[in-house]
Amino acid sequence: MRNDYAEGHENMKLRKNSRAYKILKRLAIGGGFIVLSTIAPQSGTLIVRSLLRDYFRRKRFERYRWLNDLKNLQKRELVDYRELGDGRIKITITRRGKMEVLTYRFDHLKLQRPARWDRRWRLVMFDIPSGCKKARDAFRQKLRSLEFYPLQKSVFITPFPCEKEIDFLASIFDVQKYTLLLYVSGFEGEEKLRHHFKI
Repeated sequence: MRNDYAEGHENMKLRKNSRAYKILKRLAIGGGFIVLSTIAPQSGTLIVRSLLRDYFRRKRFERYRWLNDLKNLQKRELVDYRELGDGRIKITITRRGKMEVLTYRFDHLKLQRPARWDRRWRLVMFDIPSGCKKARDAFRQKLRSLEFYPLQKSVFITPFPCEKEIDFLASIFDVQKYTLLLYVSGFEGEEKLRHHFKI
């Protein structure tokens, strides 16, 4: 990614499962914006009802608490919202807000170990230029944290499915055009890696 992650990660971090984070997450699921009525909030779509679930106490909608959380998110430039009249509000997630949601997904990313190995190795190769050093170093560090085995400085391997994860990471760091994923059925020295991955 274009250094947004490195520059904004710590400053804009929300507590996971906080009301504010849930607003962002549901906005992202809802396509980026939602129009809702604060007069009859329970009459909205499933996404709207899910969004407002934490703002009901004894079946009463706590409008002040809801608007306060929205204002705080807007102050941090994570959402834009405006009142349309008739008690309706349009909330739109910003690019920075989308990155906040992606940050949580990034932080909790891990490879799933299938019950049976499909006997295919996934080889990740990248040639990220020095002008993208921060992205290159962060991409390499994340591969290590996902327990890829380093064959060379820019060549990593795993026996586990990782296509979606690599695509996500390459998108996050904006290095898709420098990254290659290959499938290998066997190679010299494979036994050492099979022992390493316990397969």
